[in-house]
Amino acid sequence: MPTPNNIIDTSLDLKSVVKEIGKAENKFNNLRNRAKVTFDNGKTIQSVILNLRVAENEALWISASMIVPIAKALITKDQLIFYEQFQKTYIDTPLKYNNTSSTPPISIELIQNILFGNPIVDIDNRKWKIIQNPLQYVLTPSKNSNNIQPTLFFSPKNFILEEQRIYFSSINTLLIVEYDNFKSINKNNFPSDVFISIIRNGEISKITLEYSQIDFPQNLTFPIKIPEGYRKININELLQ
Repeated sequence: MPTPNNIIDTSLDLKSVVKEIGKAENKFNNLRNRAKVTFDNGKTIQSVILNLRVAENEALWISASMIVPIAKALITKDQLIFYEQFQKTYIDTPLKYNNTSSTPPISIELIQNILFGNPIVDIDNRKWKIIQNPLQYVLTPSKNSNNIQPTLFFSPKNFILEEQRIYFSSINTLLIVEYDNFKSINKNNFPSDVFISIIRNGEISKITLEYSQIDFPQNLTFPIKIPEGYRKININELLQ
């Protein structure tokens, strides 16, 4: 029996939902993007322009500017390199994370998925349960086995990820990411707007990304060189 257009159908079983989610995930080899990013920590609001280059799951390069360049970063599977020109500081550190670490769990896959609208964890590598919701398919792990505890919200029409909430228990932080204004490009559905809320110790910081350009070049470069005279810091110092 056909479902009327104004009725949302959320009757699929878990196995079928997970299969459809996998088919709907954004996939690419190389991606280049430009975004206006607004940071709001409740005290000040700042906006920067980001140019992003991504080789899927291999390298993520970011160049930030406010009229003039102010920072660059390169994240690979094994390394994080970053420098900023205001305080003349830099980070150059291997990415080795464990569940007991007090350092934020940073990986290229995690950041890439947050930015471009894929689930923060591999759907196929966890066991899930569906939380009843009349408007969306809501998935949460049947067992929270490690530090990253996600809740994922999918459209029942096309199984696009509309929101994900991730609790990082080791740093007592909740991350809420919402996606809107999707555009169909190269058989993918990329969000044009990403809204991120970071809740920690009763304080909320918000980040808004507005994407204006996206393409898929065959070749990309990821240039980065730390200027001489910069002071080395760690990740926690950067986030303070």
